[in-house]
Amino acid sequence: MTRPSVNELLKLVNLYKDIIELVTKENIRLYEEIKAIKFDKNAVSSKKYDDLLANAEILKLQLVEYRKLYFFEKKKAKEQPAQKLRGADETTQSDELIYKILNLKEQGLSVRTIARELNTPLGIVYKIFYEEKNILKS
Repeated sequence: MTRPSVNELLKLVNLYKDIIELVTKENIRLYEEIKAIKFDKNAVSSKKYDDLLANAEILKLQLVEYRKLYFFEKKKAKEQPAQKLRGADETTQSDELIYKILNLKEQGLSVRTIARELNTPLGIVYKIFYEEKNILKS
């Protein structure tokens, strides 16, 4: 084994010096990044992050289950014939529909035009007029 020359040793020293300089710069960059993360109020620990990730996965699985249930119930509802209840036509109307009907009446539209415009049965429009008339009488 021959001994390295002075020039070879100087080259090795300069190489190690460059490596040390690169490692030092990387350490400074990482230290600054850690410092920024410490002061970031939105940052969470890795344990907390893992917990959040696990919870997100659980929620995804629950969502899939709820979707399956929804489509199952929807399919079941389509298969079962709708049963018409006694007095189903006598349902109470929403305040919004009543307001729209009475507003159109004040504008002078006919009963048929109001029913057509609101896509509401003619009987419902007459019923609302009748109820309004009775309210005004009392």
